This record gives sequence, structure tokens and C-alpha cells, in this order.
Amino acid sequence: MYDVIVLGGGPGGNKAAELAAKSGLKVVMIEKSRLGGTCLNRGCIPTKAYFARIVGGHGSIEEMWDYKERIVEKLHDGISTLMKMSGVEIIRGTGEITSTGETKIISIETKDGLRQIEGKNFIIATGARSLSMDFEGSALPGIITGDYAVTYPELWKYPECNEVESVAVVGAGVIAVELAVLLKRMGKNVTILKHSDQVLRRSDKDIKKKLIQSLKKMKITMIDYFTPEKATQEETSIKLHGSTPKGPVDIQCDRLILASSMIPILDGFGLEKTAIEYSRKGIRVDKNMQTNIPGIYAIGDVTGGMMLAHLAEYHALSAVEHILGREYVINPDHIPWCVFCDPEIAVAGITEDEAEARNIPIKVARAYFLGNGMAQALNHTDGFVKVIASKDDDRLLGVHIMGPEASSLIGEAALAVAQGMKAKEVARTIHPHPTLTECFKDALFRLEEE
Repeated sequence: MYDVIVLGGGPGGNKAAELAAKSGLKVVMIEKSRLGGTCLNRGCIPTKAYFARIVGGHGSIEEMWDYKERIVEKLHDGISTLMKMSGVEIIRGTGEITSTGETKIISIETKDGLRQIEGKNFIIATGARSLSMDFEGSALPGIITGDYAVTYPELWKYPECNEVESVAVVGAGVIAVELAVLLKRMGKNVTILKHSDQVLRRSDKDIKKKLIQSLKKMKITMIDYFTPEKATQEETSIKLHGSTPKGPVDIQCDRLILASSMIPILDGFGLEKTAIEYSRKGIRVDKNMQTNIPGIYAIGDVTGGMMLAHLAEYHALSAVEHILGREYVINPDHIPWCVFCDPEIAVAGITEDEAEARNIPIKVARAYFLGNGMAQALNHTDGFVKVIASKDDDRLLGVHIMGPEASSLIGEAALAVAQGMKAKEVARTIHPHPTLTECFKDALFRLEEE
């Protein structure tokens, strides 16, 4: 009898297994593929390895694929070692829920046959996959889903990548934007096909505006309100027929990436045979990540909402804490997120529009990297820091950064927002010079002028 059974070995599942095992619980994790999930194997880490080569200038495109492979393998080995050292048992196979009673029973199809295990608690961490798009020809060769695009040698591996000259990307979320920027920096002709006139739907309005300007400056073509209808193969290229409010549009490209959105993986493990409550948006959970059935939890992308590897890890913390009789509750306003485009984007807290929708009186200020000494030294002066604070009590409510190393700068802002710090307090924390963090400090001081 296990104390905790974890289904899925991505960021959330790994963290849940590690935390539970280090707390003295007997833990088993079921994984049908490679440890690390989408993030490590075909998402966050591969794209950042490419980003370092293409945008950061650390190395060459010629050896980029091999570099990515080495990084992924190194981190995969690290996770395997961590699980072993933590005392987590790993079963390779496909798990299916057999019983959700006081004793949870999971049947596992392994290469050696069927195995059945029992546990007191069960954590579902099956992740997400790309939403399939239902239009004629969507399965043609050369059409790739967003969650597997970074593992496609013809896009990233030298010399094969030189054969692809044009790429169209359906979608305007984080995955679509990152892929579009990377491919453009590789010299491809890139077209973004948007379902609306927006990019990064949940980002602040000033970030959206600046991002669209940056994409246009890169000469990335964008088509608004595009609906794909039919794809046809023309020798080695794809012709995509679609419609917009202005009329039909035909797109010719060597490769087409479908990156409109990700959906929770809710099939393949017997969920539909149980009384666990879920919808197509994900498994329903409470503040402790517990489902409607005691002892059964769901974490990460399978719960819907913001699909972020780091959030999945904190979901894991919440679930394991509850199993141990303690509590850690996540405030959705305190979840930072980043977009690795050029320049980078990073966010902590709420947007200006969200504050106004909640009738919160706010003050807003900005500082620009153009006036920052380190940004000038690095020759990366594009972008800004926008800060939002409460007019009533000066609490820092939101920080929105678009600029050099935004993903590294957001940590301080995330801490300040989560701890409910006053903007004046953060501004008066001495920031070293010359650093990019001074841009955040400058924006905070400008709030005092509001």
C-alpha cells in the first residue's frame, strides 16, 4: 500500500513525488514516456536552448540541435537521479483508475503485463496537449502541432532547417509568439495567423501594444481574425485556405504550425469511468488541489487555467501539504509568467484593466530601459517596466516588464506583489548600480509623482 500514487512525470508530478517522499511517505510515480513532461522534452527547455543560440548569440545555429539534445538529456538524468535519491518508485506504463474508494486502485499496463497497485492518496498530473484543429487537410505532412514543433528536425536541425524558408503559425499565445520569433530570427519568413486582433490575451494592454510593434519591426506578418478552412499539399509546400471578415485569404508556406491553444489530457486513464468532476476545461479542484473525491488530487495543466510548469510545481506543493495535514493555498493574482520573445516579457500581479474591472483605484508609472545604464552597456534598450499600485494603500498590485532579461527581473516583483509590499517600501530597497533592476526601481519612484 502506497501513501501517494502520482500519475504523470512532468514538472507537477515530479515535484509532488519528491515532496511527498522527502516527507517520509511511500510514493510511486507512473509515467508512460520520459520524465520531465512537455516542459523538458518538447517545450520550455528546448525553446530556451534555441533562444540562447538564436537570440542570445551563445553559439551557432549549426550546433543548436545537438546543444538542445545535450541539455534535455542532462536535465532528464538529473530528474531520474533526484527521484531515486528521494526514494520515489517509478513504474513505466499507462495507468488507469480502477477504484476511487478509501483505497485507490490503479491498474498499470507495463511492458511486462498488467500490474495493480493500491494507495491512500492519488495525484493526477497528466498534463496537456495541443488542441487539434478540425479543418480539411489538417493532418497533412508538414503540418505540426505546437507541442511538438520544437522536436521537428526540419525546423531546427542543421542543415535540414535551411530547406524551410517560410513558416505560418496559427495562434497568438505564448507558444505561437515564441516559435514565431525564434523562426524569424533564424531567417525564415514568418506569418502569424490570429483568431482575433490580440496577442497574449491575458497580458497588459501596454505589453500587447509593444509586442505587436516589435513583431512588425521584425517583419513578421500578422493576419487578424483568421479561420483556417482547408490545407492542400503543393509539392514540398502547404497552401492554407482561410477566411477573415475582409474575405478569403490563402497562405503559402513550407511548414504550418498549429499552436492556437493547449487542452488538458483527460482521456487514457479511466477518468470518465469515475465520479471525479471535470469538464473539457479540466478537472475541478478546490483550493488544496483536491477533487470532489477525498484523497484524489489533480495538479498542473490537467486542471486547466494557466498552464505553466512552475505553477504545476506549486500545485504539487499545495496537494502534498494537504495530504500531510497542512495548507498552502495559491493566490491566482500572485502567479508570475514569462514569454521568451525578443525582447522578453514577464508579468507579476494584475493588469491595469483587471484593476479597473474590480473597481480598485490605482496609480500607474513606467520607466524605460533606454535610460538604464546597464541596458545601454548591453545595447539592449528596447522596452519598459510598468508598475501598478493601489491609490488607497500604495500596495504593489502588478508589474509588467518587456525588455532585456525580463524573465530574471520578475522574481523581485513577484515577491513584492505576493507579500503585499507597498511600492514605496520596494523603491527604498537599495538596488545596485549599474543593473537592469534599476529600471524597476525607477518606475516605483515615479509612482510617487502620481
